[in-house]
Amino acid sequence: MPRADYMVAGGLTVRRAQAIKGTVDAAVSAAGTNQATATLLTADYSLVTTGAAGTGVILPTLVASDDMVVANGVSAESLLVYPPAGGKLNNATANLPLTLPSRMAARFVCLNTIDFIVLS
Repeated sequence: MPRADYMVAGGLTVRRAQAIKGTVDAAVSAAGTNQATATLLTADYSLVTTGAAGTGVILPTLVASDDMVVANGVSAESLLVYPPAGGKLNNATANLPLTLPSRMAARFVCLNTIDFIVLS
């Protein structure tokens, strides 16, 4: 994917270039110890920077082929990444979170509104 500044130079507005590239949240705080209380992710690219042991984030309901990238920037803790309620990650048990190790990232690609494949 080309950089946003190249798209603007090619004639797109800044807003359109940003919409194509996606949104970034570089300061997400993991919370909650289960799917119902985990922090809801809202950006296309999320860097989790704070969170205690056993806390997590939850993916929103998306449309097929949408994707999100989650990075665990918490230095000493693994991060729990939950699918939306009733959803599956890599066709595992419904609602089971992925444990994302410290300083690692994963890409979550939506298969339907609640099921995802995980690329890391």
